Amino acid sequence: MSASLKLVNGLQVILPENEPGLMAIKANGIAKISQLYTPVLVPRKHDEAPEDGILELDIHFVPAENAFTDIEMEVDLVLNKDELPSWVKGLRVNAAENSDIELI
Repeated sequence: MSASLKLVNGLQVILPENEPGLMAIKANGIAKISQLYTPVLVPRKHDEAPEDGILELDIHFVPAENAFTDIEMEVDLVLNKDELPSWVKGLRVNAAENSDIELI
């Protein structure tokens, strides 16, 4: 799957009080992806009825009809603050049309 980040809608740094050494980073944005897949449930075919009477379903991913589409997404990352280089004062997430900065 080929994708690129088009716009950054938000960047948030969370410093949890109960975990002073950790830092959570949340970024929201719009990505342009080259292929979208639709998840579908597909019943398994059985030659004979299963003894337990349970019909099994599998999730299949079927390519969508539109080749290109924009999709809103959120990604999370947890970092150990103590492992960051001493020069780090903030974070920046870059996109094709903009970027967002959050100081820590």
